[in-house]
Amino acid sequence: MKKIVAIAIALCMVFALCACGSSAPAASTATSAPAAAAPAESTAAETTEFPTMHLQLGHVNPTTDDDQYNKLAVLFTEKVTERTNGAVTFDIMGNSELGGEADVLTGFDLGTHDIAIITNSSYSNLYGPSMINDMPFIYKDNETAWAFVDGEIMKGITDGLYETLGYKVLGWGEGGFRNVLSQKPVRTPEDLKGVKLRVPGMEILLKTFEAIGASPSPLDFSETFTAVQQGVLDGLELPIASAYTGSYYEICKYYNLTGHSYNAISVSCSRSFWESLTPELQEIFATAAVEAGQEQRAWLQEAAQGMLDKMAEGGCTIIDDVDSAAFREACAPVYDFYRDRIGGDLMDAALEAVK
Repeated sequence: MKKIVAIAIALCMVFALCACGSSAPAASTATSAPAAAAPAESTAAETTEFPTMHLQLGHVNPTTDDDQYNKLAVLFTEKVTERTNGAVTFDIMGNSELGGEADVLTGFDLGTHDIAIITNSSYSNLYGPSMINDMPFIYKDNETAWAFVDGEIMKGITDGLYETLGYKVLGWGEGGFRNVLSQKPVRTPEDLKGVKLRVPGMEILLKTFEAIGASPSPLDFSETFTAVQQGVLDGLELPIASAYTGSYYEICKYYNLTGHSYNAISVSCSRSFWESLTPELQEIFATAAVEAGQEQRAWLQEAAQGMLDKMAEGGCTIIDDVDSAAFREACAPVYDFYRDRIGGDLMDAALEAVK
């Protein structure tokens, strides 16, 4: 009996020790549970920290894969949507669905439009310093143009544009160098004497072709194809991608690589929209615009040659031996005319930067 009692007491002590020993892991598990749940809470915050927005991004060109405006729009919107975890989405409204660029800028003022692809020339009509980027023959090649629009001088210009008019440039892509489409070859200024050309309603381009000796007309773009096709106008001027996607090479015998003006296009937004964004969203939008612009430029360089080849195959002769020096000399009075409006110091600094 004594042995049985001793065994029973020993067993009770073992069970008691086991029970006490198991309490430590239980306590440890209870305290570690919140730590394990923390990452789940953090992940949830990351997916909900951006406000849901569905925006319309407008531009004036076709919404085709080979259009330079649309390419910039697609690259930008994809980056923003991805980096906001799908919180910010877009409808790309091409073909001037939201109106022309002047209409969109008015929408920026009124708060009815938030974001769009806007050409520098639209800003030139409103803000004198922006004109420097549209001066005739200012850039000798694409690399020089890119370095300037991405540089400090242009940043100062766009900062002034924002402070003065409230238009925020997020980043620059490329429309391309503008060239003349005509019914005869153009190699020198003499070849354009008296030629009736459609140009955009942009004062600098009108002054440029007047200085060269042509007869420029600011006809509405929607009427241009028919006017050239019927011989009311002798031609027009467009960047390579626009000449190709718009099929203008089909109604003009020659595409002359004059490169008389550089078409810089921007991802821009209104002041009210920009200031409504959190600093984190501002960084996402601005970074996406810069990266999209760089990728769009690289794409356009490769695509442009293929477009020229297809234009030639379609019967349009490409003239690439243009006397740029003669054209540049003919346009010298344009620089004198706009010097005060742009600002003499700014013009001098820009010309020095693009040498």
